[in-house]
Formats: sequence, C-alpha cells, structure tokens
Amino acid sequence: MGVPMCELGKRLREAREAKGLEIAQAAEFLKVRRAVLEALEECRFDELPEPALARGYLRRYAQLLGLDPTPLLALYPMAVAPEPPPIPAPSRPAWLWLLPLLALLALLSWLAFRGLGPSSAPAQAQPAPASPPPPQQVSLRIATQPPGARVYLDGFLLGQSPLEVRVEAGERTLRIEASGYRKHEQVLNLQTDRNLSVALTPLPPAPTPPTQPAPATPASGLVLRFEGTSWVRVTDPRSGRALYEGTVSSGAQLSYPLPVSVRVGNAGVVRAIVNGQDRGLLGRVGQALTLRFE
Repeated sequence: MGVPMCELGKRLREAREAKGLEIAQAAEFLKVRRAVLEALEECRFDELPEPALARGYLRRYAQLLGLDPTPLLALYPMAVAPEPPPIPAPSRPAWLWLLPLLALLALLSWLAFRGLGPSSAPAQAQPAPASPPPPQQVSLRIATQPPGARVYLDGFLLGQSPLEVRVEAGERTLRIEASGYRKHEQVLNLQTDRNLSVALTPLPPAPTPPTQPAPATPASGLVLRFEGTSWVRVTDPRSGRALYEGTVSSGAQLSYPLPVSVRVGNAGVVRAIVNGQDRGLLGRVGQALTLRFE
C-alpha cells in the first residue's frame, strides 16, 4: 500500500485526536459503524463497501473533523497502480542469437535418434491460479409510506423513496427519515435481493408549553449556549476534576461557577456568557481549543 493511502489515514486520525474525540464517539455522531472509521484511519480500503459509499463516509468524516474533503478524496485510491514497464534486456552480439537455434537442432536430432517425435504427449500444463471473486452485490428496493422519505445505508444518503440500488452484500444499517415522522432504523443482512416496504410512524403533536417567563441568565458564573452540535469537556482547574464531558446538541445550555476550564471541538457554535456579559462565540466552526474562565 502506497504512502498516499497511509497519509489519508494519518490526517484523519490526527484531526480527530486534536478535537479530543474517541473513534466510538465519532461513529455514534455520524451514525456509521465504528469499523468503517477504523478502516479509513488505518488505510484498510479493501474492507470498505463500494466506492460510492466509502467516499461518502470519507467526505462526512472529514467535515465532522473540520477538514477540507477535497484533498482527502484525492488521496483515496481509485484503482490498482499500473505495473512498471519491463526493463529492456542488454544488447548482445548478433552471433549469440544463433546459440539457442543450434541447441534446438541438437535436441531434435537426439530425440529422432531415440525414437521420440512430435507425437509424444506434452507435459500437462499447470492451471493458472484462480483470481479472487469480486464482492457480491445484491439489489435493494425500498418503498415508504409516506413516499419521498430520505433513505440512508450505513449513514450514506442513497436518495428518496421509492428507489432501487445495487449494494454490496453483508450486514448493513438502514435508516429512513421524513419530516413529521419517527426515524426508522434496522440492521439488514443482505445476502440476496431484497424488496422492503416501510410505513413510518407519525410524530405526536408537540404539547403547547404554558406561558411563563424565559429563564434568566445567571448574573455570575459561566454559561455556555450551543448554537450547533459540539463535543465539550468542562473541568475544575483547581482540582482537575471533570465536571462534564460529552456531545451537546444545538439549543442546549450549560452553567458552571467560576473558575472553570472548557475544551470544545467545534468552537464556532458555542457562545460564552461570563457574569451576565455575552463574550460571543468561542472561535471558528470546526476549531478545537481550550479556554480558562476566571
């Protein structure tokens, strides 16, 4: 395996570690199997599914880590490298080419003398080694109620239902989503062609919240407001004790007394309010950094 392939995995692993993410956390966030991300980071491309899905995983993983997917996709192998051209044999004097012919004539003369001729049975040719069979593919047909739902396979968007695609056989994770309906997710063991029909369950109407004043921002301490999804770890700098660690969704809010140390994996979606004063977003989208608030 060439250097560019390993360079791809090295960039992914270094970016993930810089964000403080475990590979299991990244797989859970992207809703893909952990083995897919491990194969990308360890350059085991032969263990990935068909190229369309594998390149889709790579693009989404790079975006999660704050990397530009274009140069990483250029490092993904498209085909087996061509064999090097044969090395030309060194030139010989013209009379040396007569030696094989003379040796052949001598051999034929000896065979004729021994009574052996062209009718002798030739040696049985050895069969060429069989090449490994290509990965098995099956047909997957999906219809949903309501139609037009988004269909994902191993976290990669296949399209909107109804649809029919050719995919690699094996254990695959199917996810179907539609606005106003519960998400449908199941594991498929695809060994033969499958025809699936899925009826999504409507979401119950959201209850009307009672009229009440919005919670006031604490006048003292640190408030972290999440305007997007980000991993975060909050620690007490005096004792080193972890106060919180995990992935927080958009719209959530965390509050802590000062002093406190904060590390985030996506600084561009986390807003800090210190002692009631809005300090703005912590950094850029996709930026991982650590800050201490006194």
